[in-house]
Amino acid sequence: MPKLDRTYSTSSNLFEQKEEVVHYLGMSKVEIAKVFAYLNSVSYNYALGYPPKMDKAAFSMRK
Repeated sequence: MPKLDRTYSTSSNLFEQKEEVVHYLGMSKVEIAKVFAYLNSVSYNYALGYPPKMDKAAFSMRK
């Protein structure tokens, strides 16, 4: 599986608009959330709508 290019996007402040933002300007928050969910599913390789469960045993204080 090819890896995503993490060097493409750069950080900025509120007053600078990068070219990545242009695609999301007319979208509502719900639509942006759907795009974010899709991109997460692709980058972490899980089925859309079925994210993996968090392993809470790693944070358990019981011994």
